[in-house]
Amino acid sequence: MDENKSLHPQDNEQHSYVLVTGANSGLGFAICCRLIDEFVATRPAFQCLTLLLTTRGSKKSNDTVSRLQKHVDRQSRELDRSLNARISFQPERLDLTSLRSVQNLSTRLLDNIPHLDAVICNAGQGGYIGVDWPKAIWTIGTDFLYAVTYPTFKISSTGTTTAPQIFSNHDEGSDHKNSKAPPPLGQVFTSNVFGHYVLCHSLMPLLSASPDQGRIVFISSIDLLASNFNPNDIQSLTTDKAYDSSKRLSDLLALTSTLPSTKPFVQRFISSSPTLSQPISLLDNDAESSASPTPPERIILADNEYRPETSLSPKLYLAHPGVCATGFIPLPLILYYCMAFAFYIARWVGSPWHTVSAYKGACAPVWLALTDQEELNDMEQREGKGKWGSACDAMGHERVMRTEVEGWGLGGRFGEEKGRGTRIGGRRGAQKLTREGREHFEELGRECWRQMEGLRVEWETRLKSKSDL
Repeated sequence: MDENKSLHPQDNEQHSYVLVTGANSGLGFAICCRLIDEFVATRPAFQCLTLLLTTRGSKKSNDTVSRLQKHVDRQSRELDRSLNARISFQPERLDLTSLRSVQNLSTRLLDNIPHLDAVICNAGQGGYIGVDWPKAIWTIGTDFLYAVTYPTFKISSTGTTTAPQIFSNHDEGSDHKNSKAPPPLGQVFTSNVFGHYVLCHSLMPLLSASPDQGRIVFISSIDLLASNFNPNDIQSLTTDKAYDSSKRLSDLLALTSTLPSTKPFVQRFISSSPTLSQPISLLDNDAESSASPTPPERIILADNEYRPETSLSPKLYLAHPGVCATGFIPLPLILYYCMAFAFYIARWVGSPWHTVSAYKGACAPVWLALTDQEELNDMEQREGKGKWGSACDAMGHERVMRTEVEGWGLGGRFGEEKGRGTRIGGRRGAQKLTREGREHFEELGRECWRQMEGLRVEWETRLKSKSDL
């Protein structure tokens, strides 16, 4: 793998670079396999793909590359031509719960690749510690299809935090007894959202250099309720639904990323300009002005300069894999097979969301990473920004399908949802999109962007101050 350690700037625009986090198993590994297959099937033979694969250790990296190379070899035999000149791998070590690890990866990539076409933010943690078996047996037995699509029997931990970000490794001879420790970061929040958020901001120079338009694809979930997210607990430290809360946060960030009201924060996030990393100070940061349907055209930031989005600024997208049978919740082998069989039954009786296999679940994320940018832009222009899910028919033929989001609908456009949102497999009791609900979603999204940017700048300042000591 030494030949992949340094990828040189002379690679031209016919060479695509895609970063996939959490690539060693489950959905992440399936995304890599599907990226290879669809890139080979849809791109001209002179175009090449480098997959940048992140895992938490070198052993996992080596194993992942070995299995992916076997996949490439199988494809080569099927196509009767070698793909080794077109497909290459660069394994990278990344622990998303460590902001130092995030910074280290960013530095390596900024020094070694010419551009980055897409980041698929797949890695994450569920925070699950078990299953409420009596409840699981009852709900599956009495309300099968709904229970295996929107389960309510998963048990999560509460208040789990990451290891200290700054004092986790004490320098020999140093004394931190009198130092004030930084506040903790929520484990699931950092792994699922904040680590990716900081990573993507750091990689903006590479994403902005993409010959196409750089893309950030957040992986969400179909199983979300608005009530599981509290903007006053954005790190999910007091809830027993930390995973659901973190994925709802991803929905809010991605779906509101193109709205005028969030633009001051989004522009800071997607900019690589150091002047935009100064503390945020809004003049309209009160409830009354935030609720205004027409936010001010100019919001004064700390640097007193509002910078309009450029046409090729990286864009955020949102996908989910449907319902896959993976090891995300550890189960004994016999129960895993029972779960997979139950998912097949759900698909056969009409659920569009039970993709079952991780490879079929990778359909939507890979589609967002590789589809022509003009096609994506046209779809969003016609129908609004959406959450794209991997779906299947009863025979297992996968497709990409818009997914309804509470408070946003299918495209965030009030009055355009009629006839588009009722599907088999939809969440029971989901509220029809209302003007008030849509406005609340936007306000909540704006507040999330404000908090995330504030948190990013706060931690970047802390880490830089520590490095300068």
